Amino acid sequence: MIWKYTISLILGLLVMNVQAADLHALADIEQAAYEYALKQAQTHHDNPQVVMESLDRRLRLKACGSELEVFTKNARAEIGHQTIGVKCSLPSTWTVYVPVKVKVFKTVMVVNSSLPANHIITAGDIKSQTRDIGTLRQGYLVDENQLIGQQLKYSMSMGTVINPNSIRPQKIVRRGELILLVVSVGKMEVRMNGTALADAQLGQRVKVKNSSSKRVVEGIVQAPGIVKVAM
Repeated sequence: MIWKYTISLILGLLVMNVQAADLHALADIEQAAYEYALKQAQTHHDNPQVVMESLDRRLRLKACGSELEVFTKNARAEIGHQTIGVKCSLPSTWTVYVPVKVKVFKTVMVVNSSLPANHIITAGDIKSQTRDIGTLRQGYLVDENQLIGQQLKYSMSMGTVINPNSIRPQKIVRRGELILLVVSVGKMEVRMNGTALADAQLGQRVKVKNSSSKRVVEGIVQAPGIVKVAM
């Protein structure tokens, strides 16, 4: 009886080995997806990191006799969460989708403390921090010189990454504000008082009501409280 059991066990192990040899190693599929994702990211970023999610070990795929074809449906998704396809054509056809996450760390600008909406940013309001830019869907800024003097569109809590859509140029002329109206006629300049009829940023056109003549003219904001009109 013992020898019969031993023979059955050996035969069972041989069958298992044959079946295992007919299967494609999941590690090879994961490696192919890893190398593809890394190469894609390296074309646009320095030192990317690829984090793999393991395939289900219960997955059984016949051994591929051809070179694995690796692809992605979103060619622009070189960072963040993405899905890499791995395909076999011969002798059997199968396709597996491997989830990966590509991380790229950069130094970006964040707010140093909670700031209210319409706040004018100063050097003390911001600092740099290292973040995974794959998680920053709204974008980011890396140069503090792009931020100082800009105005926040909405309030921000401490540590929030500042993105290009969260700021706007500072309004240096306010509606209803008394401003200096500089009218240029050839080489001559005439200065008079006026009232701004709208908010405006540096270099922006704005309508101004002349305090004396009550005439409405349009000029360009030259500096805080100064609008220049060319006649």
